[in-house]
Amino acid sequence: MSNKLFLSAWQWLLLILLAVVAIYATERLVEHERQVARSQQLRHEIASAGQLRALIESELNIPLYLTIGLTAHVQARNGDISPAEMHLLLPELAHQARHIRNIGVAPANTLRYVYPLIGNEQAIGIYYPDLKEQWPDIAAIITQREARLVGPISLIQGGTAFIYRLPVYLNADNYWGIISTVVDIESVWSLLQRQTTEQGVQVAIRSLNSAGKAGPAFYGDERLFYDDSMLLAISLRGALWQMAVRSLSPVSERSAEIRWAAYSVTALLLALLAWLFMSRQHLRKSVVAQQRDKVYLRTIMDNVTDAVITTNAEGIIEQVNRSCYPMFGYTGTSLPGQHWSVLLAEPQYVDEVYSATSTTKAEYETGGRRRDNSIFPLSVSRSNIRLHQQPRQLLVLRDLSERQKNEQLKQEFISTVSHELRTPLTSISGALGLAVGGALGELNASQLRMLQLAQSHCQQLNKLVNTLLDVEKLTSGNMLLQLEPLQLLDVVQQAIDEAQVIAQQHRTQLRLDCPEALQQAVVRVDAGRLKQVVLHLLNNALKFSPADSSVTVQVLQQQKFIRIAIHDQGKGVEQDFVPRLFSRFSQADSSDSREYSGTGLGLAVSRHLMQNMHGDIGYTPGQQRGSCFYLDLPFDAAIQPVTLP
Repeated sequence: MSNKLFLSAWQWLLLILLAVVAIYATERLVEHERQVARSQQLRHEIASAGQLRALIESELNIPLYLTIGLTAHVQARNGDISPAEMHLLLPELAHQARHIRNIGVAPANTLRYVYPLIGNEQAIGIYYPDLKEQWPDIAAIITQREARLVGPISLIQGGTAFIYRLPVYLNADNYWGIISTVVDIESVWSLLQRQTTEQGVQVAIRSLNSAGKAGPAFYGDERLFYDDSMLLAISLRGALWQMAVRSLSPVSERSAEIRWAAYSVTALLLALLAWLFMSRQHLRKSVVAQQRDKVYLRTIMDNVTDAVITTNAEGIIEQVNRSCYPMFGYTGTSLPGQHWSVLLAEPQYVDEVYSATSTTKAEYETGGRRRDNSIFPLSVSRSNIRLHQQPRQLLVLRDLSERQKNEQLKQEFISTVSHELRTPLTSISGALGLAVGGALGELNASQLRMLQLAQSHCQQLNKLVNTLLDVEKLTSGNMLLQLEPLQLLDVVQQAIDEAQVIAQQHRTQLRLDCPEALQQAVVRVDAGRLKQVVLHLLNNALKFSPADSSVTVQVLQQQKFIRIAIHDQGKGVEQDFVPRLFSRFSQADSSDSREYSGTGLGLAVSRHLMQNMHGDIGYTPGQQRGSCFYLDLPFDAAIQPVTLP
């Protein structure tokens, strides 16, 4: 047998080394697959945990806030409530929350009123100090003057439930009695069970004391707290719970398939390499090496989930990766030779795609067209490369359907929560407004101050809900603006007048700088929405301005638009935060201990409103210090008064 059929020692060593590297790479790939599978399961658990926590908090906080409202009413009446009035109030409150089993009122620690009375007759007349098991907790609630959600507790009238107890003090120091709301926790658990079944997760819940020590689980399997389940806190007024969530579906992995494929490919490649070593023809070695590189690159491209396409300078497809075919519904080898614009929903706008992706990192969102003419959202990234001294295009196409679906689910969740909050907030705000206005009789200074504080916080929460609803309307395209010609200075002056109260509180002076030539300027806008944007920028400027400083509102004309510039003397915006300034939920300081409160939605809403009015919003640093936020509105000479130059 010829010596050329045998491999040398170094060639054998190289083959062994490659085999070891392949085994190592395969095992790393298998481990990565396991991590990806676990990561997917974890994302499922995170999404489910957030929804379940929101469900529990929303379902339990409603009866809790109703109890607070009843307490406020008792305090407003200075404890002087007749039985007839109580019999009217309790049914009304109980019917506003579906999980309330009964509401009890115990003046001087004696249970006098219960609704519904049927089934709870045994509870009437109970003197709380006689309840030896419950009285220590009740006494602690009274002493500490704080509300608590306790349970599960065995009820005298039968069954178990959670009880929300709130002590009532008149004039801040005079103890009047205690109000108890019995929550039918079984109906909440039934609702939670349906949700966990639909989402395919397992849940356990336990309580935490003020020191963070956990009690036994009162819902679900307690063993979930001692394995790799996700743990998160549930915050309720008067109670702190901890929930453990774990997916019921086992982690799916493809370790066996990956090993079989990888080792098969490795064996094949090693055999091919051994044959190459035995071949003494340099030309054959060169061809096989080139083919191997091509296979390597093809393997990389085919393992990318996005569609990767290479075209010539005219846009004719030369190569595509394997992911491209199922994404667009084409069969193998059917795309090369066609212009890549056939994959676009609107091929006639391909020049616009080229313009938008002229830079390397630019990504353009458009519509994609499958072979069956169905349309789906698509992002396009493009790079100009050279292969074999010839110009080529490298296109990366990504299906955005899942991303937009997740975005839609998030918007629907925000919209649902906002609408559900709006009704009780309106009722609470109206009741507080009547109380502050004297509908409940004359109030002393302490009562009036507490009601005004509650009314202020209610208004802030209502403002947040309205902002969330604005975000949802803008995102879904349901916000309609009434654009009409208006004098710009009138709208700006109205916003300045409304901001004067906040300016006085911050000891900050508001100034208007408008040249005489622009005082009659007319713009085509929605007056209410423009004032909303200007007022938001003014409030921001006042909030971040130091005391005894000034905020200047400047109106000027620049080329084909009129600019409203708001200058403050604050500390300005950090340079690295500027790119995210107009993104939703973006805040320069997002920590729990941040100095300035806010949702991070105002500027994002303002940007959408300005775009819908064919304008723009932007930011520049102040000339010496502070910030300058500006609004640009189109200047239409046809609607200007004759006197305007």
